[in-house]
Parts: sequence; structure tokens; C-alpha cells
Amino acid sequence: MDRYAVFVPRLLPREECFLPDAPVSCKGCGEALAVRLVYKALGDGLIRKGSWKVPWKQSVPELKGQDPGERFSPSLLRLPKADKQVLSICFDNEACTGAEGTGKEFWKKNMPAVAVAEGVAYVATASPGYPFDLIEKVKRAYAAPGDAYIHILCPCPVGWAFDASMAVTIGRLAIDTCIFPLYEVAQDTCLMSVSVAKPRPVKDYIKFQGRFKNLTDTDMEELQKMVTIAYARLSSSTQQGEKKHG
Repeated sequence: MDRYAVFVPRLLPREECFLPDAPVSCKGCGEALAVRLVYKALGDGLIRKGSWKVPWKQSVPELKGQDPGERFSPSLLRLPKADKQVLSICFDNEACTGAEGTGKEFWKKNMPAVAVAEGVAYVATASPGYPFDLIEKVKRAYAAPGDAYIHILCPCPVGWAFDASMAVTIGRLAIDTCIFPLYEVAQDTCLMSVSVAKPRPVKDYIKFQGRFKNLTDTDMEELQKMVTIAYARLSSSTQQGEKKHG
């Protein structure tokens, strides 16, 4: 069995809250899968209280008639909590380095670190390639005291230029290569959700994506070095979770 395949329909919540009137995504859209999982985690009642500060494609009424060029943008869903606290969820398709760029700057973005530095009470990263982890983090973020922020990496077949059938594989390779570590920060403690004992080379993630076709060998070496250092620094400052991924 392909270890990148995700056979989880019978184990996920049965309720479907993400029911657009018409198709709203391209084939293999990681963002659509992430939105669906977030909706499942929160349920219809909470979702109706939320608002899209940066709308997601045609999934909300105010997006009708939108310029097609605006489809490639990270989306932001905000849900009110108690005492004027807010849960913000970023669905990041890395638009500025996908459909609109060369891909050479993507590893320098770190919005979760910015959220931690600004004192957000609960911060987490997530991937639709790890559906149970994503759902549990959304639930914990909503229940946690204080503001919360979740950053979800959403592979985009069109913007990233990869075969639509590889959406989940690409998402999991981002974790396998330590390009996008999965962790959460709460009560001043950072917990690594998935500990990668033997990271795969960054090139294993890069090679399937046409957006990186202009990267040189020097670029690749620089990227590998930066990722290795960043992951080592993150690992040394965290407690290890129960999930291991060799």
C-alpha cells in the first residue's frame, strides 16, 4: 500500500458542512480538502459564525464575479470565540511563489513564528495530508483560551505545477523533508506533532513541482542548508509528541 495514500473516510466525522452549490476548485486542490476538514472539525453551527477576511475562491457568496487572477491567494477564515477572542485559520497555497513567482523565496515565510512572537495564545501548523492532526488542532485552537492561529499548507496543482493526483503526496513530502514542520505552541510550550527522524532530501519535494524549475544547484544547496538548520533549531526547542515519522 502506498504510504502516502490517506484512507480515512470512515474515521472522519460524517457530517459534511462544506457543500458549495457548484464546483469551486481545480482537481486535486489541497485548499479545498483543507477547508472541508476544517468545516468538519468545527461543525455547521460554528462555521456559520465565521467570516472569510480573505475569501476562498467561489466558496462564499461575495466571491462571485471575482477576477480569475485573484483565485491564487492565501485565504483567511476568522471565527469569534468567547471574550472577543478570535481563531484565525490561514489556508496557504503559497500564491506569491506559485502562480505568480519563481519559487525562490518561499522558504523564508514563517507566519506561525510571527504569531508566536506577537503573543497569540495558541499557534499551530497543519496539513490536509495529516487529516486527524489537522482536525484535532482546529478543535484545540477553538477551545484554547485566548486568540488562536492555525497555518495550513495547501498544495495547489495549478499554481505549483504538479500532477493533481499527487496533492496528498506533495503535502506529506513537505513534512518528510522538513520544509513544513508540524507543531503547535500553547502556554509557552512548543510541541512537535510529527517528529521526522530521517528527513528526506529537499529535492524530493522540489522535483515534482514545475514552479521550481528555475532553481539552480546552488539554490538547492542553499535551501537544503536553511531547512536543515531551521528544523534542528525548532526540534531542539520543542518537546516531542507521540507521533513519529521516520
